[in-house]
Amino acid sequence: MIYTDSMLTEWAEKGGVKPFDTDCINPASIDLRLGNTFINLEADIEFQADEITIAPGQAILATTLEVINIPKDAAGVVYLKSSLARTGLDHALAGYCDPSFSGTLTLELHSHRLVTLRAGQRVIQLVLSETRGCPDNPYDGRYQGQRGPTRIIEDKRKEGENG
Repeated sequence: MIYTDSMLTEWAEKGGVKPFDTDCINPASIDLRLGNTFINLEADIEFQADEITIAPGQAILATTLEVINIPKDAAGVVYLKSSLARTGLDHALAGYCDPSFSGTLTLELHSHRLVTLRAGQRVIQLVLSETRGCPDNPYDGRYQGQRGPTRIIEDKRKEGENG
């Protein structure tokens, strides 16, 4: 079952989204906003900016302004807002949030045309779905608790485990 607006509001108000803006609630998703920390992937440089212009063919890592706390009995999927897709922006579709994930989300953004983004701008939509029960092993992977755009973090666990 996908969370509806009233369910999303209740979840967010109870600490599911920080900071929470009620204007970001949609009928079956919540908009998440762009933070102000970025990583230029070509130069491998992290920087802060209130506005960033992405050139055609360029890719950056960005972060959400919000910290999210996925319930232990839910999973989340992240989608780029369609209005931004129409400007030529793409989000590399690595947008899945396991039950119990907590942190900011790292976004890999690519551009086909010159696109300017502003910190605080709504960029993605999070859709929460209720799971059929709680997993035996909730998320406790390499990105748990991340803040800001996160490069690949080496996983020190055994090969073949989820994470």
